[in-house]
Amino acid sequence: MLRRGVKARFIFYLIVLFLLIPLIRDTGSPRLMLDIPTYDGSGQAMHPDVLLLKNPIGGYRYWMAFTPYPNSSSIYENPSIVASNDGKNWQVPKGLINPLERAPSQGHYSDPDIFLDERGRLWLFFRWSYKLEERIYAKYSIDGIRWSEKIPILEENSETLISPAVVRDKLYKMWYVDIRPEPNVIKLRTAPSPLGPWSEPLKCRVNGVPPDKNIWHLDVVKVKEGYDAFIVLINRGKGLREGELYFATSKDGIEWNLSSFPVLAPSSKGWDSFIIYRSSAILLEEIGGCRHYALYYSAAESSGKSKIWHTGYTEVNICVDEEGGIKLG
Repeated sequence: MLRRGVKARFIFYLIVLFLLIPLIRDTGSPRLMLDIPTYDGSGQAMHPDVLLLKNPIGGYRYWMAFTPYPNSSSIYENPSIVASNDGKNWQVPKGLINPLERAPSQGHYSDPDIFLDERGRLWLFFRWSYKLEERIYAKYSIDGIRWSEKIPILEENSETLISPAVVRDKLYKMWYVDIRPEPNVIKLRTAPSPLGPWSEPLKCRVNGVPPDKNIWHLDVVKVKEGYDAFIVLINRGKGLREGELYFATSKDGIEWNLSSFPVLAPSSKGWDSFIIYRSSAILLEEIGGCRHYALYYSAAESSGKSKIWHTGYTEVNICVDEEGGIKLG
């Protein structure tokens, strides 16, 4: 009788584990490692930001901004562009030369974000940092091939401007992460134009961040009832190891509710087994409170002391109920 009870409990635990694994560890969709050409030849592309256009520019509907990051070397972390017509197969458009900006003499670039303005021009924002100095630079293009000179739009030495995420919604809205406070915080600025003037920052509130986690990178998407965000959380005090991607939703872009579970976590082995990093979401369909997203995510595997970086693709269905509850669809 005792042996039968142990066996029954074992089967029960297996069933519970089977039901919970998709919620805790996976979107439930296949993960595809993308082949992204990088100017340095490494193929180690990270920090993607992807734009899907209704009307193609330069013959392409998909445009991706990213940076190479071979073995975590910031020397090569310079803004680059590729394009696609199916979102899976990417190439450097003919006539475009990457990177759009060579490595600076001091500090380094990082964290590109690409978006469209009201005139149909492509804009690229990217970060420069050196010691306590932080800047956001902008470049724009009408065809995706010829880009303007870089334009400084924001300079700070009292906060960090990590992972800018821009949405055009009447005003231009830019969220970013400031890691000077503890814990890290998301901030929001607005402007009538990509060139500014940008408002003073508003500190956002993210409800539900576990006490042992810290906010790192994010992407923001406009939806019918407000905004969604995909936020990387890292283990506080333990560096970037085992970073996971969470989902958050907000009515006003300031007060956010975070999912109680990661929508994407490192695999048990392979190219995305060490960390899930900055991700970019494209809203494919929205029905009621349910959203179907295409998710481009950067990730790394550990190889000795080095980290090998790649960008991948998956899809996720997320539903938000009237009380703000979040679940995978």
